[in-house]
Amino acid sequence: MTIDRLAASGSSSLRRTTTVDACADGTWQHGVRLTGRGRDLMTDADGSSWSHATRELVARVDSRGRLLPDSTTGAPTVPAGLAGVTARQGFRRALGEHLERTGEAGGLEAALLDEMPGMQIISGYAQVHELSSDRPMPRSGPGLGVCTGWKADGYAASHSGAVVDMLSDRPAAGDLVGQDDRVWHQDPSPPHSSMRRRRLVEITPGPETWVYAYFRDTYTDAAGSEVIVHEYEVDARVGGTPIAVLDLEARPGALPLPDCPGAAPGVLRLRGVRLDGFEATVRRMLTGPQGCTHLNDLLRTLRLVEPLTETFRMARQERSGAQKETTP
Repeated sequence: MTIDRLAASGSSSLRRTTTVDACADGTWQHGVRLTGRGRDLMTDADGSSWSHATRELVARVDSRGRLLPDSTTGAPTVPAGLAGVTARQGFRRALGEHLERTGEAGGLEAALLDEMPGMQIISGYAQVHELSSDRPMPRSGPGLGVCTGWKADGYAASHSGAVVDMLSDRPAAGDLVGQDDRVWHQDPSPPHSSMRRRRLVEITPGPETWVYAYFRDTYTDAAGSEVIVHEYEVDARVGGTPIAVLDLEARPGALPLPDCPGAAPGVLRLRGVRLDGFEATVRRMLTGPQGCTHLNDLLRTLRLVEPLTETFRMARQERSGAQKETTP
């Protein structure tokens, strides 16, 4: 799967891309070091584009799961109001309260901070892989019924002995973005022995707003070989008053278990759901074997439609004003 698509010719869009890397903070048992980068790119109907905003953020998660500042690189780090909050449980609630106070809910920093709980979780994949070189990988799954991949009558549940191989034998992560620098912000190669999460959301506003969202989790081993762990993309069309989902499609990419792609058709049940209650509806309707935690997390992208539309509108106004000022 590649994401070298851009908004249709003749359309103006806002494309947000983020990348977050998770590495061991000395050792995985000691903690996790997180590095995030992101960009908001505006594209005009004539195909011209400009970077509206960029952001970098670094942080640490200690052995107790607390998110902590990292002052070693000089890059922006965790806001003081979030330092010490556990990244394992309750972090997004604390983040929401922080963003309500600051009024930055739709910004790039918020997008990078929102990834911290997920990165803490998926860093476990790297830990398991690296421990497996010394002893056998664990054979137990996350629990029957937790998702489509682990439904009680599914393949993984009845072939638990093969799960280790399924999780280990992952496809190589080929080039994702091609040569067009509008597709993605500049990223260094993934660090060795790390996890990387790439995420994209592009909105094309109009009478109805078109949304494209994508994410990919990868693991890079000690030798520098990068493989895909999870991958999904979503297309949506939203509109109306109040704004609601008019159409929605999810397409699975590389996923670890044979039944994982079975979660995708469930998103059709979300047609007609209003955006102001969308996250809660996803949690209620696509839970357990009816859903996929990774797909559900990608569907949360739709919460950004309205704030990104406002960012899009203000960026175009600023651009138009700046051009008028420089026109003789």
